[in-house]
Amino acid sequence: MKKKNGFTLIELLAVIVILSIIISMSTFGVMRIRNNSLKKLLDTKINELEASAILYGQENQSSLGGACTVDGVESTFCKVITVKELIDSDYYKSNEVNSSNKKDLINNVTNKSMLCDEIQIYKKNNRVYAKALNIKSNDVNYVCDKSY
Repeated sequence: MKKKNGFTLIELLAVIVILSIIISMSTFGVMRIRNNSLKKLLDTKINELEASAILYGQENQSSLGGACTVDGVESTFCKVITVKELIDSDYYKSNEVNSSNKKDLINNVTNKSMLCDEIQIYKKNNRVYAKALNIKSNDVNYVCDKSY
């Protein structure tokens, strides 16, 4: 009787199928983890922008003059400000730059510029608050005004 050397074709195919299943499952897991971390990073940026907007509102309370509704409650001291205005007025520091080598802030989920995104600053009970009002950069089809 001959001694068996190596693997049969069926055994090799079975190993390849099992390895491909393991690789595809791990790839989807890694992609899910990556997407979750990008969303958390974006949430952190939005929280930092809101904190910067609060500081802007505290130092520029005289500019809070319009009326607005925040979470169903009317406020008489409001202002909507863009991310670009916060960066240009040095209330938010960004090390990111765009293709024109100008200051920018990039949405990590969509890779779009956040300069056109809006934050609402309002005053309630003698305290200044800020809320990310319109995060346009979350829309993958949105293009921020290129004049920035």
